[in-house]
Amino acid sequence: MEEKKNNSIEYDEDGIPKLEYIQVGEFLLPNLALEEVDGYIGRWGMMRKRYLQERKPAVYSSMLLMDELNQHLIEIQKSADERMDVLEEQLLEKDPAPDKAKDGMAWTRHMNQIRHQAEELVKSEIIYG
Repeated sequence: MEEKKNNSIEYDEDGIPKLEYIQVGEFLLPNLALEEVDGYIGRWGMMRKRYLQERKPAVYSSMLLMDELNQHLIEIQKSADERMDVLEEQLLEKDPAPDKAKDGMAWTRHMNQIRHQAEELVKSEIIYG
């Protein structure tokens, strides 16, 4: 008895997805198509992907096969961007930057330090968490 668990994937009675195959030379390859997702995968998404590949290969493979990886990476990217904005504001409130007009180098140094602190927190909270 066949049952549909997803709109596009049919499963057999054992719960194994039924796949179509195409002939490529001597080989039969599964005819797979990924769903299109709207979003942006940038620096944070790529860091998360690398982390999953290197440290959590089973999770990475599962997400890739279930077509959940891209959506996960887009969500990570969005969360990390939002968290960076919040952390930078909080760190600047706690430790205000010097006057840019009086000492531009000190201001630049301070802003770079704030950014690096925020990046390290995002890495530990979101990317490697």
